[in-house]
Amino acid sequence: MKSADRGGKDAPLQLPVVWHNRRMSRESNQGLPNQGLPNQDLPLARMLDLATRAAVAPSSLILSGYRNPTLPVENKSDGSPVTRFDREAEQQIRQILGSDAEQVWPVLGEEFGGDTAGARYRWVVDPIDGTMPYSRGLPYFGTLVALEDVPARRALVGAIQLPAFGELYTAGRGLGARCNGSAINVAPRRALTDCMVSAPEIQKFRQAGLTEGYERLGSVIRYFRGNGDCWMHAMAARGSVDAVVEFTLNRWDIAATEVLVEEAGGLFFTRPSRTAPGKYDAVFGSPSAAEEIVKLLDFRPE
Repeated sequence: MKSADRGGKDAPLQLPVVWHNRRMSRESNQGLPNQGLPNQDLPLARMLDLATRAAVAPSSLILSGYRNPTLPVENKSDGSPVTRFDREAEQQIRQILGSDAEQVWPVLGEEFGGDTAGARYRWVVDPIDGTMPYSRGLPYFGTLVALEDVPARRALVGAIQLPAFGELYTAGRGLGARCNGSAINVAPRRALTDCMVSAPEIQKFRQAGLTEGYERLGSVIRYFRGNGDCWMHAMAARGSVDAVVEFTLNRWDIAATEVLVEEAGGLFFTRPSRTAPGKYDAVFGSPSAAEEIVKLLDFRPE
């Protein structure tokens, strides 16, 4: 890869060797020491622009299948739904991500996979996150694109496009988090009893070995919400909900969310899934809410 020219917003990237618990907010991301890692001059603003264009590009295509009563829906080998719009959208995204001749990185996508073994960086793509609500005519779906540092398993830039809402969420390390160009922040500190928390049904907590933690959490939280997928992730980044708990996530489900939440001033905790090898459980949101929920659940992040 050719070194990118410095200047403007393309500030040099500096990464730590060890990334503990994804507990770095935007403020603590500044001024990281150079640890001798290669490619320190990755042009993040340029990569964010590319991710943004890729996330927005298939919106018209995706909306053309939205609330279509004749929309064909198939089931993949894992039982999850997929449509032709998932596949065609990912093809569009891959085409755009490959358009920067000097910054071509392999792509890992939900629908077409990808060989990223040995790569320093890679694109991580979910063309329609929330295919189930999409196929049922619900607006809680979106397109996720992120560039991540593979050895550190750390997202560097990310974009979440919510076509049904006309909202675009973007973030890059040291560049802040935005919705449609306006800066956003996670929810302010408040008592956990006053927090709105998105979490799945108790069955998922039982499968994750967190039944007692769920009971402790339920004794405190008054405002549970059950919507998942990237729409709720974006709501956590903009401060509409205080925190989100989710289980058995792939990297393409959470990479864009990770950088978005952290650049919005939040914390992002992960641990390996207890039920699905290669997947992750996550707790993220405002620092105070996320930390208290991790303790109540006995989540034990990595």
